[in-house]
Amino acid sequence: MKKTILLFSIVLASFASSAQFAIKYTPIVFFRNMKYTVHAEYMIPNSPRISVALGFSQNLVPKSSGLENLAGGTYFQQNTDNSNAGISLDPEVRMYTRKNMEGFYFGLYSSQRFSSNQLDEYTDYLMDPADSTYYYANPTGGFQNLNTRVSIYGAQIGYQKFQGKDDRFIIDVYAGGGTKITSRKYTDGNSMLTGGFTNSVKNGIALRLNFSIGFLLSKGDESRSPQ
Repeated sequence: MKKTILLFSIVLASFASSAQFAIKYTPIVFFRNMKYTVHAEYMIPNSPRISVALGFSQNLVPKSSGLENLAGGTYFQQNTDNSNAGISLDPEVRMYTRKNMEGFYFGLYSSQRFSSNQLDEYTDYLMDPADSTYYYANPTGGFQNLNTRVSIYGAQIGYQKFQGKDDRFIIDVYAGGGTKITSRKYTDGNSMLTGGFTNSVKNGIALRLNFSIGFLLSKGDESRSPQ
């Protein structure tokens, strides 16, 4: 994880030295299973107000929806100690309508979210008569690994505004929607009594409505295009 963050920082620094470049932070992302999101936006020089961006996030928890079910005669429970919440990468392409990196824009966005789980096998799923809660019992020693990828592709519109002294501070508000593809890939399993879960792909709808705050690190030579 530290190497990934270091590489990300080096790439950002190289972009910041060449053209208009901003760093933004999105604080409210827990509903997307993320701890935070940091975006870097880079204005392509000599383009018709087109920018590219890349976001980086650490996920909150490994994706485990639907895992704690009966599978082939035994039960599986997530082993949190051997599971990894993973990371998310969010690329974007934007086109601003009047100025470089300021005002109304529209574009395309994506989110690629990765996590991994270890699922331990149990023979029983029992109810505690004392409080009527259920628990997994009698582990077999077998387990199955799972790699989950959530891929989102969509379109968005938004408004970005420079504020403060020398127009360095940024407020970015955006909304959009698209498609969500959840892919679960399981291993064949290790020392399991019976068969476990099989690979699956599920399609859904993704919506976004959020805001970011940021700072313009470099204005470059084209920070203000003609209106």
